[in-house]
Amino acid sequence: MSREKPVKLTDYLAWLPLMGLNLLARLLPLTFWCQLGRGFGGLVYALGAPLKRVALINLRFAYGDELDSRQRQVLLRRNFSHYGVGSFEWIRMFRMNERRQQQICSQVRIEGQEHLDAARRDKKKVILLSGHFGFWEYATIKYAQEINPLSFIVRRIDNPLVEKERCFYHERFGARILYKENGLREAIRGLNKGEDLLLLADRKAHLHEGIPARFFGHKTSTLAIAVSLAQKYDAALVPMFTLRGERCGEHRLVFKPALDVAGLSLEKAVQVQNDCLEEAIRQHPELWLWLHRKWKCYHKEIYKK
Repeated sequence: MSREKPVKLTDYLAWLPLMGLNLLARLLPLTFWCQLGRGFGGLVYALGAPLKRVALINLRFAYGDELDSRQRQVLLRRNFSHYGVGSFEWIRMFRMNERRQQQICSQVRIEGQEHLDAARRDKKKVILLSGHFGFWEYATIKYAQEINPLSFIVRRIDNPLVEKERCFYHERFGARILYKENGLREAIRGLNKGEDLLLLADRKAHLHEGIPARFFGHKTSTLAIAVSLAQKYDAALVPMFTLRGERCGEHRLVFKPALDVAGLSLEKAVQVQNDCLEEAIRQHPELWLWLHRKWKCYHKEIYKK
């Protein structure tokens, strides 16, 4: 694990309000707290012009004539609402005790576990393929508590105090955080010891770290780590997505049949991965993070003013 960043005064100034909100979240009913999150998402939508601009560019580029201007705006408003609620759900996880962990697990319903079980019988090692989709923070807690120990590779949060909070609630309940700078070797050790590995494979990749593949019909640089590890270590590659339930605070943890990437070239395997992610996003586009410049490597022009 890479060395922790020193804590600065600005880190405390950002962390203290979050902890105040965390205390408030413990006092308020979950339904009301989620409503506050939805209102926060609406506020960001109203005031966050730069964020909206990038997201609308992505939606227009991805869907083309499939969505008109009004439909894109409606979808984006729902998207901001989803992440507003998710932000408040995330804050509520800070300093999580066993009672709140059990409450979270009770609000997450597992679907398609037969696909995961079949994949584990076939391959023994399991790599979970997902993306910045739904509220994945609940998925890691549910999975580690009720299915199998889990590790996942992420980018370190810039604020070290907030990063400590994230590590606390994950690692206390069996989900191990590794960092993209140097976590791959430890992730492989975990796989060999029977620990499952979760990889979010949808983020923007630089040219030097990605494989060219199509996503929503357009060429993009794509991370190949999930498919390459599955091929190298003969692991099952199981898609896993978190969907919102009908009630506020409820979620569905959905597993899909394992992807067959054995024997494929890396380019073809990455395309299979992208097709799987795209299918999930097309089914629930309001749940994906449209805010990053996914197609920048090969289509810089679309993000220019």
